[in-house]
Amino acid sequence: MESIPEHGRLDEIPLPRLLLGLQRERFGGAVMLSRERVGKRFLFRDGLPIFAESNLASESLGIQLMDAGRITRSDYNRLIAHVEQEKCKEGKALLDLGLLDAKGLFLALKEQVRIRLLECFGWPHGEFHVDRSSEPPSDAQPFRAELYSLLQEGIETHWSSERVLGDLRARMELYPERVDGSVRIASKLHSDDVVRTLLDELDGTRSLWKVVQAAKTPRGLATLWVLDAADALRYRDAAKLDSEIDESATPEIEIETTAAPTAASGRAAPMDARPRQAPSEAEARATAELRREIGEKHARLGQLSYYELLGMLPACDTPAIKRAYHLAAKTYHPDTLARSGLDAEARTEANRVFAEISKAHATLSDPERRRRYDEERRGEGSTIDANRLANAENLYRKGEILMRQGNFRGAFEFLKPAVDLWPDECAYQSALGWTYYKKTPSEAQAAREHLERALAIDAEDGVTLFRLGVVLRTLGQSEAAQAAHARATRFGGNEG
Repeated sequence: MESIPEHGRLDEIPLPRLLLGLQRERFGGAVMLSRERVGKRFLFRDGLPIFAESNLASESLGIQLMDAGRITRSDYNRLIAHVEQEKCKEGKALLDLGLLDAKGLFLALKEQVRIRLLECFGWPHGEFHVDRSSEPPSDAQPFRAELYSLLQEGIETHWSSERVLGDLRARMELYPERVDGSVRIASKLHSDDVVRTLLDELDGTRSLWKVVQAAKTPRGLATLWVLDAADALRYRDAAKLDSEIDESATPEIEIETTAAPTAASGRAAPMDARPRQAPSEAEARATAELRREIGEKHARLGQLSYYELLGMLPACDTPAIKRAYHLAAKTYHPDTLARSGLDAEARTEANRVFAEISKAHATLSDPERRRRYDEERRGEGSTIDANRLANAENLYRKGEILMRQGNFRGAFEFLKPAVDLWPDECAYQSALGWTYYKKTPSEAQAAREHLERALAIDAEDGVTLFRLGVVLRTLGQSEAAQAAHARATRFGGNEG
């Protein structure tokens, strides 16, 4: 990779490639990332980030610790009061108040770098500026979290499958295999069954397109992108692969110049026919997983909504529906299944599933048909109300998990449709308001509106009152913020 320029756009050099380039250069200095009114500054040493600054109030150290459950809301109020009184930074205030010791503060600051960088993976556009003259403090410690796992997590969380596949498209017909250094890189990545299957597939005997079929999940695709971008894969073309197989085949077989009839049919056998190799263990696992997935969807065809068939949420837009359909077609289309190793029964079930997926796509991609379908779903009486509430609760729980992980952009994608389905639940409105505040870019006014809607449902909810106080302080309404925090303390605001 060429030297990183001093200025550039993130749509030309995406953040993960920028970070890999800085690591290869063993860069020392500062990198500024900016988007609209958001600005972040990262200090690097030896190619690794060691310090981060942000102009977002929602990314303050105190809020980070509170979100992680490290300090309580009462602690946070004490922290803010101490910062304002002493005119000091939050780190010093945390030490002064005994809320963290020196080691705890060091770990919190490292986590802050990770969180602030991860958020930038979701920026669809932006700019970077590299300052090689800025020297990091001599006593600053390098960021210890592995860069490769950070890249994997950022791409898994914020990149669409289309974006990952777009980067890999030019090599789809080539045959990838892992190089010696890939073992070290792979050991640093988050792993699961899909990642382990993917790594088994990278043995040089399958095209990249075949390998992509094993990388079905966002984590699998992110893993493949990292290995490719980190030069942990070597690619060969099909002709070279076939040549190497032919030259190494033993024993050597003399080929007749006249085709002989086969014993079974009496017809001439092709001269280049080779015995069909038994599927590898990884291929067998992938086929079994595909068979299970098809069976589960086939068994629930009468129960799944069109959105569920496509794996989408009711709030998704038309382009997302079309992308989901094309992705499903790669798995369920008859031409794909013919090469999958599935038995005839599984292929028949898959054809039925694909027919329903095609109907779902045809309905949901047409605005008028989708409107009528949504109205019918909403008009099925008490049963649909129960289903709506169950779906809303399921979405809320998923969003809540992502909030605890610090992935507020991801949480927003679940909490917004949860509120659309069931707007009269205080917890849903409160959580959505908090994600509006915490995501990038932060939308404090929208956050305030949803938090106030939550309080209209339950005026004594301490969590919501506390969150509203934080947002009001950001909006410059200090007195209203203090009043909200006082009420939060009264109604359980001292809980962690």
